[in-house]
Amino acid sequence: MTIFDIINSIIYTKDKNLITNADDESAFNSYMVNRWISMHSPEFANFINETTNKYSTIFDSRKELFDFYVSTFPKAEFKKINYIKKVTKEKDKKSTSNLVAKSRELSVREIEMYNELVDILD
Repeated sequence: MTIFDIINSIIYTKDKNLITNADDESAFNSYMVNRWISMHSPEFANFINETTNKYSTIFDSRKELFDFYVSTFPKAEFKKINYIKKVTKEKDKKSTSNLVAKSRELSVREIEMYNELVDILD
């Protein structure tokens, strides 16, 4: 079971029988569930802030918290949750070429030409 199965069960399908054993219970992480559900809509984010963020500590087990989520969140139509992806930093070949050119006392154009030659040979 994945976090997405848990979120689908809470928001879309309302399946309370998803968590049945200790392994399923250990897969449930309330922080991540709150985070993903709050990205569904601003209304859900406010709902999480007013209910589950304040009262999640009163539950003894993750199963009870999961049942609370399923029973309190309104059922919603399926919607792809847009999340902010981490921006991957690509190595800037230009700045690398500048550093290599300075250290080898060559021109940037020569370094780029050598890089293209190496790419062709690979």
